[in-house]
Amino acid sequence: MKARLALVTRNFSKIGGGAESLAVSMATSMRDDYDITVVSQGFDQSPELFRHVPVAKLPIRTRWLNQLWFSWQTKRLTRSGFDIVHSYENITHGDVHTVSVKTVHASLKERGMSALRIALSPRLLAYLWLEKKRLCTSGHHSVFVSQFVHDETLAVLPNLYSASVVTPGVDIPLRRFSEAEKTAAREGLDFNPAIMTIGFVGHDFKKKGLGTLLKAAALLPFDVQIMVIGNPAQADRYTDLVQALGAGKSCRFMGVVSDMPNAYAAMDCLAHPTTQDVFPMVLLEAMAKHVPVVTTDAPHNNMGSLLVNHADALLLPDPQDIDGMAKALSQIWLDKDVRDTLASNGFLFAQKYSWDAAKAKYYQVYRRVMQR
Repeated sequence: MKARLALVTRNFSKIGGGAESLAVSMATSMRDDYDITVVSQGFDQSPELFRHVPVAKLPIRTRWLNQLWFSWQTKRLTRSGFDIVHSYENITHGDVHTVSVKTVHASLKERGMSALRIALSPRLLAYLWLEKKRLCTSGHHSVFVSQFVHDETLAVLPNLYSASVVTPGVDIPLRRFSEAEKTAAREGLDFNPAIMTIGFVGHDFKKKGLGTLLKAAALLPFDVQIMVIGNPAQADRYTDLVQALGAGKSCRFMGVVSDMPNAYAAMDCLAHPTTQDVFPMVLLEAMAKHVPVVTTDAPHNNMGSLLVNHADALLLPDPQDIDGMAKALSQIWLDKDVRDTLASNGFLFAQKYSWDAAKAKYYQVYRRVMQR
């Protein structure tokens, strides 16, 4: 008989943010080994694949109040009937907690926010209380997606109860895309197969560095087309930069794309000049598809400390390095050796982070939880 696993996340969606996609991917890889029930407010997966227990949303759009409500409701719904409760959210209960972003405690310390200002903010007090209950409560085991986030959290929360580090995984394809498949993908998306196609993936355009990419693209001496994948609500803020690209250059806001493998097939490279990322899944996904990557180095992107510059990826020291981005894009498009090196080494890097490897580490955690 399979152990019963409750997976708790506000939005169980593959096309959501990185943490949401991580929960879906992990659950999919574990489906054959555990009896999984998803407890969430949002759910866009097949009910034939996952049992779903819906959590009602508050009628008011106040995120911190909804977080408190979600914590209370999911505690009630998972109180019995499960061997393991695995949470991807900032809630007070659960056995295993995946921590995929910088903690609120660490963010406030980094910003130097005063104790008085924190004390006067119900929102911050709620988040800090939830986070401390989540990470420092006896019986809770925290799983951090990177060693950096673990160490950063331990520095501000020395009473961290129990923790380990398990980096996210990625699906490893059996082979790379052929040139015919890449051409077909571009034509299917109505892109010109003869000019450079630059991919950008992320819901927070400002945080992920779209402005830097557009300014750099305007400097390139050849035609380019930029494919922006993510929530298009912020697109209007970039109208001036898109218009300033000049003749022969274009940028299309694709919105949320369900067929991401096809989107990666259409890309010549992925640009991700992020201002703050812990372990961006989009980079692993692109490298697993043999797509060359340009991104920022640590501390802006903690994955940068694991990547070898000019081998695994092209790394920018600053997310505002427009000239550096333009130079990196030129190298990828004009130098086949650079392009092939990044594609091959990036794939080897991604192979080290397969879902099989990540799943095996989580199973060790689950076994400890069930024995306890």
